[in-house]
Amino acid sequence: MENLINITTNEQGLSVVSARELHSFLDVKTEFKDWMPRMLEYGFEEDKDFSSFLSKSTGGRPSKEFALTIDTAKEIAMIQRSEKGKQARTYFIECEKIAKSKVKPLTQAEQLYENAKLLLEIDRKQKETDRRIDLLEAKTQTLHNYFTIVGFANLNNINCGLQLASKLGRICKAEARREGYMLETMPDPRFGVVNLYPVKLLIKIFTEQNLISN
Repeated sequence: MENLINITTNEQGLSVVSARELHSFLDVKTEFKDWMPRMLEYGFEEDKDFSSFLSKSTGGRPSKEFALTIDTAKEIAMIQRSEKGKQARTYFIECEKIAKSKVKPLTQAEQLYENAKLLLEIDRKQKETDRRIDLLEAKTQTLHNYFTIVGFANLNNINCGLQLASKLGRICKAEARREGYMLETMPDPRFGVVNLYPVKLLIKIFTEQNLISN
């Protein structure tokens, strides 16, 4: 199998990849110094999902580097929602299969136990990844903690159809004007352009409409 992204072993014996190398492979247009902090906003924990360190100085200022666990690298690849992201995730899965094939075979009881654990872990990771993708799609790139109506509904597991989204949009827009909130817009493939509202206002309106509890 072609070595697309280098996988190494850290001091704890875990397989890790360089976040900078992953960023390069994914062909992300955003600079690494801006992209990596944004990825870490989606719930990844240091010393669990990744570790950070300063690169060795070659005469200039050392750069901050990140070593990602394979699971974290897979999730970040999925979040990109691109062909390169799919390719990276498939590559990591294949590497894990090869590594596991070299381990001593388990007994039937051990295999059943491991399969049960794996199914639970897959379900947990899928739910977490889905939430991170919802958050990525809902966030604006210009204002922090501003969301679209549908994006905020997705984050709270609310089925928000066109009729409900239009109703909430009218209410939020009127309330934003009354309270003097600054609004922004962003392109949307379904509606052309949609408004972005501050999360504080969205929580208030969704609570008043009995869509979430305070």
